[in-house]
Amino acid sequence: MDELCAVDGSPLAPESLRLLEYLQTRAAQMNTAAIRARIAGSAHDLEETAAAISAADARLRSLAGKWTIAEVVDHVAQTNVRAAEELRHPVAGRRPPLPPVYEALRSGAGQWAPWGLLVEELHAANHAMLEAIELAPDEPVASAPTVRTVVVTLRKLEDGKETPQTFFADLGWKEYALLQRLHLLDHRRQIGQLRAALPSAGA
Repeated sequence: MDELCAVDGSPLAPESLRLLEYLQTRAAQMNTAAIRARIAGSAHDLEETAAAISAADARLRSLAGKWTIAEVVDHVAQTNVRAAEELRHPVAGRRPPLPPVYEALRSGAGQWAPWGLLVEELHAANHAMLEAIELAPDEPVASAPTVRTVVVTLRKLEDGKETPQTFFADLGWKEYALLQRLHLLDHRRQIGQLRAALPSAGA
């Protein structure tokens, strides 16, 4: 962990180190069923949150310079379907081929696809991830391959502002899966913030 550094060459921030320690600790404590249940719960909560939003509100850019809710949902679906494919490799005993799943993935569908379709695709991508975990072994094999993963954390600067730190980490499948759960939680919070900023929220 100490030899890792951010993509800009800077040392990992305390927030990044804490995230890696959390993933390592929780992965050692949890079996396959527990991890799958946690991801299923987080995925369901995100889907329920998205389904409660109208198509019109999903397209509004409620915060300047930020994604719309439709773009967030598209991003999560695009990321999760690729994460599911990556998970299938270590579960089957092989290292995923490069390139890794990069951050901020989106497609043009967030701009034009029917809102109901975007929500359905989110559900399908989440289901694919859960299927990938279904046959994973509970006990890690000593020689089990890792997944080269792009990790983004928010670090606090001396002036109190937060800025993202991006780095690569080689994660076991359990750590990788738990990171995807955190991704779901982060974007559920993001959708909540975007929804609270909608004109309809103050009506």
